[in-house]
Amino acid sequence: MASASSCPPDTADPVQEQTKPPPFGERGRLATPQALTEEQRHFAAENHNLIYTYLWDRRLEVDDYYDIAVFGYLRAVKRYLTEPWLRRYQFSTVAWHAMRQSIASFHRAEERRRATERKYLKTLPARPPDPFEELEAKLLLHDLAAVSSQEQYALASMRLQGYSIAETACIQGMSEKRVRGLLRELYRVYLCLFP
Repeated sequence: MASASSCPPDTADPVQEQTKPPPFGERGRLATPQALTEEQRHFAAENHNLIYTYLWDRRLEVDDYYDIAVFGYLRAVKRYLTEPWLRRYQFSTVAWHAMRQSIASFHRAEERRRATERKYLKTLPARPPDPFEELEAKLLLHDLAAVSSQEQYALASMRLQGYSIAETACIQGMSEKRVRGLLRELYRVYLCLFP
């Protein structure tokens, strides 16, 4: 096969400039977000309680997961009203599936973030411990031990070691809401005793 440079100028095929295809999102649709139509807004408002029902049924904290689930819900509203083949299913089925996908996607992204963070922290050179920081942490724990329950002390100790609220809750076998509440109560007591 002859290349374009080895052919005489009048027989070479002209090179056509390639253009980038438009950015596509999920299932080949354009990735640019579109605002909800009036019909979609009305439909979303009528069925809004499905978000709360889904979160309560899955035992997920509304404060933590509402913002994530709502994206799946709104995607389901758009699809349900624009793709007629989905009408063979109840809207709640489509919405639950979309909310489950949004939350699963969030969890996957969080796990990737944590894994990247762990990899990064492993690459950092270990710095020598600062004796003043260690002393300050020990004194703080000593003060906290005097005014806290064993459960609160364990939670405060883990937080001082750098564990997140979610990690602390998982290790201690309690909900994130309970961990926050116990730490908040300990913080209030500590501030009252040591202003």
